[in-house]
Amino acid sequence: MKTQTSYYDILKVSPNSSDEDIKRAYRMLVKKFHPDFHPHNKKLAEMRLRIINEAYNGIKTPEKRSAYNRGMAGEAENDNQNAGFFSQIGEIFWPKRKETPKQ
Repeated sequence: MKTQTSYYDILKVSPNSSDEDIKRAYRMLVKKFHPDFHPHNKKLAEMRLRIINEAYNGIKTPEKRSAYNRGMAGEAENDNQNAGFFSQIGEIFWPKRKETPKQ
């Protein structure tokens, strides 16, 4: 099962944060991970900055947040269905042992 980090996790904000809180968190992370401040590891800093920018662009407006949240709900539903399916397969290959009563 694939686990995915949400845009909220990347920006370290909660889903019910205000526009201003999201913008503040974004700016703080950009300052922290900007490649100019990490000359020793510029490639990693550029990758982090791309991820931060993608997260911010995905949830920076209420409309985008709403669409993103709807998409997350759909993914969670699919993950739950898949988890149930795979847990059933696991029970076929590794059945649970019946507990024997202690005497």
